[in-house]
Amino acid sequence: MNTKSEVAVTLSPELYNRLSAEASELGVPLMWLVASLVVDTLDESCPRRLSA
Repeated sequence: MNTKSEVAVTLSPELYNRLSAEASELGVPLMWLVASLVVDTLDESCPRRLSA
């Protein structure tokens, strides 16, 4: 597995403000909240690969 992969995320001002408020309510860093949304999105859209 390539652990050096990166994903750039661009948020609209409205989405940034909403996610900032949500992260504050949850007591987590905004980056963690955005990362979890990215992971969830990728998990749903990419089929799982089974290694032999």
